[in-house]
Amino acid sequence: MPPSTIRCTQKRPILDRCFAGLLSVPLLAGIVSAQDLTAEDAVTLALSNAENRILVEAPVQRAEGTLTSLQTWRNPTLSVEREAESGLGRDGSEISIMVEREFDISGRRALQSDGARLDVQAALFNGFVTQADLRAETLTAFYGVLAAEAELASVEALQEQLASLEAATRQRVTAGDASQLDLERVRQETLALPSLISETRVEAQSARDRLFIVTASERALSAPVAGQLMPDASALATASPAEQSARVAVLEAQAQSARSREEAASRFTPDLSVGVGLRHSDGMGSETGVLVGASVPLPLFDRNQGERQAAAADARLAEARLRRERRRIEGEVTMLRRRAAALHQSAVNFEAEALTSARDLRRIALVSYRAGEIGALEAIDATRAAHQAELRAISLKHRAREAFIALDALLAETE
Repeated sequence: MPPSTIRCTQKRPILDRCFAGLLSVPLLAGIVSAQDLTAEDAVTLALSNAENRILVEAPVQRAEGTLTSLQTWRNPTLSVEREAESGLGRDGSEISIMVEREFDISGRRALQSDGARLDVQAALFNGFVTQADLRAETLTAFYGVLAAEAELASVEALQEQLASLEAATRQRVTAGDASQLDLERVRQETLALPSLISETRVEAQSARDRLFIVTASERALSAPVAGQLMPDASALATASPAEQSARVAVLEAQAQSARSREEAASRFTPDLSVGVGLRHSDGMGSETGVLVGASVPLPLFDRNQGERQAAAADARLAEARLRRERRRIEGEVTMLRRRAAALHQSAVNFEAEALTSARDLRRIALVSYRAGEIGALEAIDATRAAHQAELRAISLKHRAREAFIALDALLAETE
């Protein structure tokens, strides 16, 4: 049950009901009904979306098409020639039919096929990267909804708390225990809340819209979200090493493919064309003979210099990108691990100490105000401080979750 769906019963005072409701949020977050939308549900919806599947599958299919073209035998060429002869003693015609086919005698095509196979592998790995990015985008949107609705629940609870405080102040004014100034001070707080609630609701709806954009599912707009905003710290210990990231694997495959193409370009021996056929002559005497021919371009001027230069540059570029990406991922993984661990610990400490203290202070202040021991300003300050502490706790958990999501996306595995 999301925080925004918590409602109070009518058998207990408003302040006590809402305070208990806020305390129960972490417990209720673990209860998931069949209609609730979990983080993994949202990821499944996003990855099953037709457009997102195309983003993953189309590059692989294109690379496989290129490989198929290189592995397919070249088509033979059929040529037909007819020569008519006329003149003194030369009436008749001659017909030649020949089938020719080119053969790769340098091994270039095999090396190009090796490069294409590595391109297919790179496309597969890139598909894992795309899925990881889609997953991270979806999880970011999902936990954005969870955080926004938790903030909305906190603001709505604050509204009920101040409404109860205003009612108690009116009673004290009537009894002569409080001044009209105290009442107006409380009313200033309550009058400012409708606009704050309106802004918070707009933010919550915008978070829902962002989740709908990435999932393309109507459930994202209406289904209650269920989950823990606080990430599990054990994920840091089980994260894959940086060198096993699919992002590195993509560039490794591309670098190997570039080296294969560089080797292919260095073999400038031209293809050999071989043909066989028949020649039939009609005239004074009919004759039929077998034709056998072979041809090869002479590499006098073009010895593949330009292609060799371009392929060598591509190989160097691929190697440079690989080294740079390895260094970048290793650095960012270290940074994100440190950031995620620090934010997680800060969230845990804040919730255990500062948030608990602020809630206790609010409870004590409200009880003391009802007993006439403190004034309205002290009660307002305690209520506001507890609300700010709740928002701070939500923010810390949300930032920790986003750091965990970024780390998970960076370490996308090749499985």
